[in-house]
Amino acid sequence: MAAIVYLDVDDEITSAAARLRTLEDDRIALVLPLGSRLGTSRINFRLLAREAANRKKTLEIVTGDASTRALAASAGLATHTSVAAFEGRPEPGAAGRAMRGAGAGGSGGIAGAAGVAAAVGGGGSGTPGPSSPSRGMDRGVDDSPTVVTPIVTAIPAIRPPRRGQPVPQVGRRQPLRLDSRMVAIALGIVAVLIVVAVAAYQLLPSASVTLAPAVDHIGPIQLSVTAQSGITQPDPTRLLVPARSFSYDLEVSDTFPATGVKVDDVAARGVVTFSSLDTGSSNHIASGAIVGTRSGIDFRTLAPVDLPPAGIGVVDGKFVVIPSTAKVDIEAVVVGPSGNVSAGTIVVVPNGENSKRTAVANSNPTKGGAHTEAKQVVQADIDAALVALNDKLATAFDDKIAAAEGVPQGTTLFVETKILGKATPSVDAKTLLSKIEDTFELGLTAKGTIVGVDPGPVSTLADARIRSSVKEGFDLVEDSIQISVGTPLVTGATITFPVIAKANATRQLDAAALRQRIHGLGLPQARTVLGEFGTVTISVWPNWVTTIPSNDDRLSFTITSSAAPFASPSGSRSPTPTTAPTGAASGSAP
Repeated sequence: MAAIVYLDVDDEITSAAARLRTLEDDRIALVLPLGSRLGTSRINFRLLAREAANRKKTLEIVTGDASTRALAASAGLATHTSVAAFEGRPEPGAAGRAMRGAGAGGSGGIAGAAGVAAAVGGGGSGTPGPSSPSRGMDRGVDDSPTVVTPIVTAIPAIRPPRRGQPVPQVGRRQPLRLDSRMVAIALGIVAVLIVVAVAAYQLLPSASVTLAPAVDHIGPIQLSVTAQSGITQPDPTRLLVPARSFSYDLEVSDTFPATGVKVDDVAARGVVTFSSLDTGSSNHIASGAIVGTRSGIDFRTLAPVDLPPAGIGVVDGKFVVIPSTAKVDIEAVVVGPSGNVSAGTIVVVPNGENSKRTAVANSNPTKGGAHTEAKQVVQADIDAALVALNDKLATAFDDKIAAAEGVPQGTTLFVETKILGKATPSVDAKTLLSKIEDTFELGLTAKGTIVGVDPGPVSTLADARIRSSVKEGFDLVEDSIQISVGTPLVTGATITFPVIAKANATRQLDAAALRQRIHGLGLPQARTVLGEFGTVTISVWPNWVTTIPSNDDRLSFTITSSAAPFASPSGSRSPTPTTAPTGAASGSAP
């Protein structure tokens, strides 16, 4: 009996030997894939050969890698390039029968060629087939490709015709004979169709023409109308409207608690041991690699670690892997007592490491992680007080704006333009840090400004710009005018209103003159003439008619209504104004 064992790329010598011990078959084939870790060392094959000999089994190696077969052969093991080569044996006279089959003509010649290929090359080019003995067993490795000789099928001879037998004509066509009656009937049908077509063309052609006047989309025109201090009248040339700035003096104060806390945190430290079970290569772990516990507490290594390849030994007659180890200091990533963990809890290897080949553990607990607090007056107390006082300043400023103190009637205050000046503390904040008190008093003073504008002239300037943009020969569609005033942009004391204005204008058309111009024109020429004035649609009957009828009763000419206005803009919004009440009494204005 024979057994075939397929190994994985990562299988080690220990797993291969263990599988041999579980088999009862006398003949065993180990199939190694390309890149197998087992096939990188001659000592692995020698150990496998000794294991097979001790158990009185015949071990053979199957692999497509020539270098691996060479290593196995040097250890005294038979090798094969494929499983088919391991299972098969040559048949006496097989090659001769294949060559005799190749001599047959027709389809038999093709089958004969396949037979020769099977006899010479076995399983394919470069791979021995089932009938080929393994060359690695007696003379080493042979990776030469299989050569297949093509078989040319003989072309049968052409015999001359016998006496009196007609000679076949190749490539000559017999002349086509037409019946005169069929020709006459066809010519008659064509003549009738021509007469009908001429009559329809003379009597029935009609056309329908629809012209949609050309629409001139004015805009969108983007304008920037600026509200500027120092002018008294709107300026349509420079797009300016008047603006005024109003200011208010503000003062607030309050008492606050001292609640600062000083905090000290220390990171826990310890030592871990790395172990490598990789017998084929060494492993380098850089400094700063992160290890951790299964509960998510992470530690970083404080030095690099180099692990040599693991060793292989025999214990009680069995192969065992002797791991290589190295120790390194670690420190908790998060400071504080959470980094104090028990021995044996750090078991998570760094990212990128194979946990089946690399292990980590702490034989002792980590120590030193601590968190301490001491109460004292700190900057946070003062910062919190300043935040509260600034909020009170903003509220006091909003109250002033709502009252519109000192703002003339009809003026609009734009809250987007309000500016609260820099606040000045009533006490130097640095002197408060040296005091240990339950409460401390602090105040702020500041000046607030806001701009007032009469927004009416903004839209007036945009409407004038639209009307001046209508081209000659077009009429403005009044319902299509749209003016959208956006949120003002504030630069210091200057307010700029972004304005988008757009409208439609339609082409002025003379329907009678255009109708007369296209009489008798071909369809392409008529489309060209009318295309200058808008979008034209022409339909004719019958559909093979190619000209516009000259008779008015055969021509329908329609001019559609003017284009619809622009759609209403979406997402636009007006600035948020606050209008001063009538008779505002107090407040100062520059």
